[in-house]
Amino acid sequence: MEKNPQPMRSITVPLFTAFLASCASPTVNLSTPEPIKVDVAMRLDVYQHSKETAADLKKSLPASDPDSLRRNRMADIQTFKDSRIVGEGRNGLLSIRTDTPGEYGDYIRKTVSEENEDRMALFKSEADKKKTSLIQIQKKQADIFSKMAFKGEWIESETADATVRWIQKSE
Repeated sequence: MEKNPQPMRSITVPLFTAFLASCASPTVNLSTPEPIKVDVAMRLDVYQHSKETAADLKKSLPASDPDSLRRNRMADIQTFKDSRIVGEGRNGLLSIRTDTPGEYGDYIRKTVSEENEDRMALFKSEADKKKTSLIQIQKKQADIFSKMAFKGEWIESETADATVRWIQKSE
């Protein structure tokens, strides 16, 4: 008599599957009995540099062209503009709008004067190069400076009825 292996297989497969499902995976403990210690050695060096003003830097630099001198004082000029102390005039030169007393006021007046001297030197050079009048170059540069001005900076403007007035740039 031959036994049918089919009933045994039908019982064995579900039992084996149930056995595998009931087996739990091994537990892995990731904690440590004591905290992990990290030993870090660090070095911090602090240097103090002297505070040199633009005037001190200018004294140490050899005399050079007006363009590089203007670049050296660009940050100071922008600070004056941001503080609404100076504005861009319609002749391409800076004008002091608010007179500041004391040593800082002297510094502002000196810096603006030097900036205007260098601007005039560049304007004259460009007028000679292009064989045009200085006034035309100044007006052209004034337009450029007023377009480059940031919102809120003072610019001197001429209205349609030829009235000249100071306005704060709105764009």
